[in-house]
Amino acid sequence: MKKVYMFVNVDWFFLSHRISLAQNAFQKGIDMCVYADLTGIKVTSKDDKYSLHQSPLSRSKRNVFSLIIELIRVYFLIHKNKPDLIHAVTIKPIILLGIVSRLIGIPFIGAVSGLGPVFSDETFFKRIRLRFVMVLYRYIFNTKSSVIICQNSHDKSVLQSFNIGKNPIITLPGSGVDLERFKPIAIEEKPPIILMACRILEEKGIYEFCAAAASFKSKNNLEARFILAGPIDSKSPSAILERNLVPLCQESGVEYVGDRKDLNLLLASASLFILPSYYSEGMPKVLQEAAACGVPIITTDHPGCRDSILSEKTGILIEPRNSKALYSAISNLISNPDRLIEMGKSGRELAEKLFDENKVREAHYSLYEKYLSETLPL
Repeated sequence: MKKVYMFVNVDWFFLSHRISLAQNAFQKGIDMCVYADLTGIKVTSKDDKYSLHQSPLSRSKRNVFSLIIELIRVYFLIHKNKPDLIHAVTIKPIILLGIVSRLIGIPFIGAVSGLGPVFSDETFFKRIRLRFVMVLYRYIFNTKSSVIICQNSHDKSVLQSFNIGKNPIITLPGSGVDLERFKPIAIEEKPPIILMACRILEEKGIYEFCAAAASFKSKNNLEARFILAGPIDSKSPSAILERNLVPLCQESGVEYVGDRKDLNLLLASASLFILPSYYSEGMPKVLQEAAACGVPIITTDHPGCRDSILSEKTGILIEPRNSKALYSAISNLISNPDRLIEMGKSGRELAEKLFDENKVREAHYSLYEKYLSETLPL
């Protein structure tokens, strides 16, 4: 049985995005070991055929000294256990595990789930850091035994512009969505629910959503409930903490319902889903889940978000950081129930065609098979 080591940044990300890949790996003859920052949430059960371990990589430590220490730790971990393949997700695991894979000679898959602020910030220091990251990426992927997975066309074109990788960059739509769990349900809510669900980060468009909700309630004769759901990620530098979120929601008439385990039911009860994000998204899974539930979407014309809908067919694209445009789009759609129904049907069709978790998982296993079965030059 081949051994694959997967590195993700934190256990809740693994639970929401990658657990299906690990749970079904055993059936493919793969012994999957997952490394993540463990926060204490329940992830594994006694029937799971994969193992979950505390990662030697910290989410919060970013200084050079800490990175060198972590690089040494992962080097000895990989050198001791010698997996047949390493699959790293997000930029820090990609860089550190990619370097180790080159040094030891282990095939490597780097999954880019959004390019992150390194690629978007324009300050002088960030441009220097970007050049350094590109040097590392070229070193890591300048081999036939490594490959990059991107989630959207923008990220792929950016990486291609830096001439990274000997192998063609693969594009996969994130981790896909469970179409049996996320599906349309006949739940009629009155007044209609306008839902936003995400990590509570400023770049997700929380302030724009609240501003649009306040405008809707003050200017529109139609009734609607504005609901915000999602965890407060206090370790993120752009987190909106509860002491600031609660008064913001109260002032704008938004109901904050916290992190919901029944997100599928909450989505299915919504008339409209909103994600006004300008975060460096790969392909937001929640947009795929909303489409699978047959819910029309308003999101931004921003990498990852724009790739998740068919504009004017399954949803509407608006300019990022524009609460007035968001209010206008909400008002137009919520006053046109027939259009909402048609968009919802088209969204479900799109999810079945492109976002099926089973198809995305099999595409990953095909990559595993290629890099596990072939003797590739390093």
